[in-house]
Amino acid sequence: MKSKRGFYDVFVKTCALNPSKKAVRQYNNETYNNYTYSELFGVCEYISQILLQLECNREVVGLVTDRNVIVPCAIAAVHKCCNSFMFLDPAQNIENEINDIKLKIIITIQDTNDDYFVKLCEKNPDKTIVIFDYTINFYKQESNNLLTKKWVMEHCFIASTSGSTGKKKHVQVPVQCIQPNIDDLTKLFNIDSTDVIYFSTPLTFDPSMVEILLAFKNGASLLIAPEYIDILFPPNKEYSITVWQTTPSKFFQHSNTEIKNKILSADSTLKILALGGEPLNGVKRLRELKHVNNKCRIFTLYGVTEMSCWACVAELDLNKIMTDREVPLGNCLSETQLQIDSKDSSGNNSGKIILVSNTRKCYILNNKKPGSNEEECSLKFVDTGDIGEVRNGTIYYRGRKDDTIKRFGNKINLQYIENSVMQCSEVKTCSCIWLPKLMLLVLYYSSETIKSHDLSILIKGKLEEKFWPDKIIKVDNLPTNSHGKTSKQILSTMFENDFNTPTIPATHAFLEELTSMLRTTLPIEEIKNKSYQTIGGTSFLAIAMCNKLSHTYPQLGNFILPYLISNNKTIQDIVQLVEKDYSYEEMKSKKRSKKPDFRSKRLAYALSEVLELDRNLVDFQELWKFDTGKCVDASPTLCPYKNKVFVAVCSHSGKIAVIDTESGRLQGQIKLNSRIEASIHCFESGVRGPCGVVGSYDGTIVCFTVNKCQEIWRTNVRYMIKSKATYIRGVIYIASYDGMVRCLDATNGEIKQTIQVAEQAISADTILARNGYIMVGTLSGVCAGIDTRTRRVAWRGKLSSPVFARPALYDDDKYVVFAEVSGEVHCRTVEKGIKVWKYEGAKGNIFSSVYVRNYDALTWQFIFGCHDNGVYSITVKNFRSSLHWRTEMTSPVYATPCCLDNTSIIATSTNGKMCVISADSGTILSEYQFPNETFSSPSVCNDKIFIGCRNDYLYCIKFKSLI
Repeated sequence: MKSKRGFYDVFVKTCALNPSKKAVRQYNNETYNNYTYSELFGVCEYISQILLQLECNREVVGLVTDRNVIVPCAIAAVHKCCNSFMFLDPAQNIENEINDIKLKIIITIQDTNDDYFVKLCEKNPDKTIVIFDYTINFYKQESNNLLTKKWVMEHCFIASTSGSTGKKKHVQVPVQCIQPNIDDLTKLFNIDSTDVIYFSTPLTFDPSMVEILLAFKNGASLLIAPEYIDILFPPNKEYSITVWQTTPSKFFQHSNTEIKNKILSADSTLKILALGGEPLNGVKRLRELKHVNNKCRIFTLYGVTEMSCWACVAELDLNKIMTDREVPLGNCLSETQLQIDSKDSSGNNSGKIILVSNTRKCYILNNKKPGSNEEECSLKFVDTGDIGEVRNGTIYYRGRKDDTIKRFGNKINLQYIENSVMQCSEVKTCSCIWLPKLMLLVLYYSSETIKSHDLSILIKGKLEEKFWPDKIIKVDNLPTNSHGKTSKQILSTMFENDFNTPTIPATHAFLEELTSMLRTTLPIEEIKNKSYQTIGGTSFLAIAMCNKLSHTYPQLGNFILPYLISNNKTIQDIVQLVEKDYSYEEMKSKKRSKKPDFRSKRLAYALSEVLELDRNLVDFQELWKFDTGKCVDASPTLCPYKNKVFVAVCSHSGKIAVIDTESGRLQGQIKLNSRIEASIHCFESGVRGPCGVVGSYDGTIVCFTVNKCQEIWRTNVRYMIKSKATYIRGVIYIASYDGMVRCLDATNGEIKQTIQVAEQAISADTILARNGYIMVGTLSGVCAGIDTRTRRVAWRGKLSSPVFARPALYDDDKYVVFAEVSGEVHCRTVEKGIKVWKYEGAKGNIFSSVYVRNYDALTWQFIFGCHDNGVYSITVKNFRSSLHWRTEMTSPVYATPCCLDNTSIIATSTNGKMCVISADSGTILSEYQFPNETFSSPSVCNDKIFIGCRNDYLYCIKFKSLI
């Protein structure tokens, strides 16, 4: 699209090739008015003659208009006369813009049937014409133009940023800057003369020029119509659009029914949907609503006005992209490069997005200073203000720099919250805002079905507490700015204007916030006699809750916060204190003028600093890591040998490795032909020293020496093995997916006996009690005890759901605990399987095994992870179970918690976050983030933690208490 006279050359060429083709289709009062290319050419020539009469040459022409049929003709005429143009929104105060830019010529285009202004800047028009029922006025301004002719480039347009991400800028865009976009998108979108392109973008937003240029370069038609789906996709397919470029905010305002039954239906005419201008939040919704036979290709576009218009494009494969965070920026368009500047970033893989081009240079008019030249004001490098992350060579958008805020000592990213919320398909659109003066995190969302209370529960089940909004507000549609992007400025103003005065007593407000913040469904009666931390409360949640209360009930947050943090008062105690003492404080605050509760805020700030320190009470250091070739889901096994300790581990690669725990040196490895998820069982075999045994997916069982990892024997039972074996008196007991436990001779692998435990598979590890009983849980819900002296099933019981967790023993192995998937925990006697106690308080599925700790002389503590993101501690005294504490993690917990020292335990969630947790209170003391998902349970030896990760590595992490 090389041209000497900008858009005019493109316009003339297409008019000559397609004189009778419909260039513009305009909807008006249930009819479509069609305008051919030859008709528009005549209008262009007419307007250009008037501009010549007004001596308009190398000037900036202001076009005050909405989208209409005259627009392409007017900009072609402006370029023919070697001028540049700037669109002005007639709904805004255009006189301010005119004075800012000092425009020489102003053209207003208005429907003759509408009320319209004649005077502009106290001046009558110099020329007025009427074409196609549009009145076109020409105004010639005074010549004291600050933008002297040396600054006015030919064949440009001036675009303005919306100001939503900083100071508003006026950017002069040469045609050669945007023309590579048009050439690339023509090919990528396969645009031809049969296409109907929806002219949807506001003219003041530079992507509108992409729509105009795409249509007129290819002889396609522009459709001008209100954004009603029945108009865009009418029964008459001739007027149904094929290409639609819009912002995600505008697109997702349409209902699920409209998207499913019209826009992305099986017979929709839409072949290209291009979403740009802001982050895409809604991949899940697109995937669920797009008909399987729909042929529309969906793209995301990324760019900034300072290098107008687009820099990158990505076509979305909805079968592969599951979440919004997986949407890539895509490939750079021609004559454009994208770089990640990570020098100021805390992470090596993320940094500022910088756009680079030697040819696509725009000019910031606001930056012009006396004496500066054109080259000094041009942009070859554009700091977008956005953050990108590089993963496996692909760049992903991670929000703007100011999207990352600090909330009570914790850094949080607002876009991460939005991405997570949009995983709920019932949410149409959402936006998360941070109000720094109020220190409140507020989520606005639109939905046809889900209520704010239900969305709050969903968020708290998905995200860790620092991301939980203080307020969730449902709206019909999110407000947008003049460019069609969601406006966080408007949302902030809305919230501040709607800030309510108290309507209920302070104690009721406290209890409501408490139950809402902690996501508890228990009635107040059941928690009133417990302390704040024992019902799952944390320091962070206390600060957030008290800060929120302080805005409506002055001094209340300041009053109750110390009681919550100290943990020496029950909820009922705090309520009584508020009822007794707060009324006086409240009366005093009423006498004062209403001002922010700065005492409460100072306390919140101070405690947030303490909170930040509290999360770093243990120091971690990676000593070494070992690449196993594939994911490590198996838990590492520690094997002492003489004065050394080895760690043995398996992976999905089929590799078995034995490593020196101190040096990280590989002792040896064995390769099986099938993946291994089971953990290795280590046992003492006399002459050979310690040996290891493990089974694999194809039924292979291998036995090996630990010190050199040399194979002793292998056999195959033909059924999948995921269960860890046990050993007693020269016999290995190993369970498999046929419901059998096989007894193998430890010296040669010969099968001595097969024990039928259940009809269905056994996945859970088995465990050996001191009295020679082996405990087994199965996927059919059968729990059983095997007497190794008789090699028979001594007893069987039936649970209501499958058992994936290894049974746990306690009280000198007299009792065994089974955790079933449904969330129930059962205790039975080891020798006879007699039911002892049951716990039913877990709110999710249990895949984690149970860690048992002797709490005091008569009390036992049982700690396990849950799919609801919680780590639960229950205590049992006199065979009565009760919830001790529950700690919220950042994702489901499949790994088994284990002991770190006398006072703390380790728990790891599936997203790779490992937490050190106080065993007494459930408080998170420190955190460590692995680079990928973690299902492997940690093992601890002295001051080292060993754990597998789904990035294929076994890690050795050294820990040190900082207390």
